[in-house]
Amino acid sequence: MKKIYGVSVDFIDGFNASAKSTYPDEFICFHRAEEGVVTEMVLVPGSVFGESHSFINEWMAPVDFEMSGSAHSHPGYSNEASDADLTFFSHMGGVHFITCQPYDRTSWKAYNSSGEVIELELVF
Repeated sequence: MKKIYGVSVDFIDGFNASAKSTYPDEFICFHRAEEGVVTEMVLVPGSVFGESHSFINEWMAPVDFEMSGSAHSHPGYSNEASDADLTFFSHMGGVHFITCQPYDRTSWKAYNSSGEVIELELVF
């Protein structure tokens, strides 16, 4: 997996819009990166958006060497990773985003596969 140093504002805006549209359920997707910047969501058929969980069928994801991790929302005001999130991150690899209310450009946090918070540049 290639090194990720940034995330596009278009990705963050789209991710937050998707989170708002599924509220009060959680939203989940994979994402794709180009030249070290996360640029777009990858929606997977059969994904489940629930009140206290989300589920993605990894086996339904396309074969895509530019996939760079996952993104999901929390319906409350915390973007802290749960134990279930940390387990998922460790199996998946890559960079993982969690956004929360109010679902804006400051409400997201990025994690590595070890569950450590990482800083990414917001690319306009």
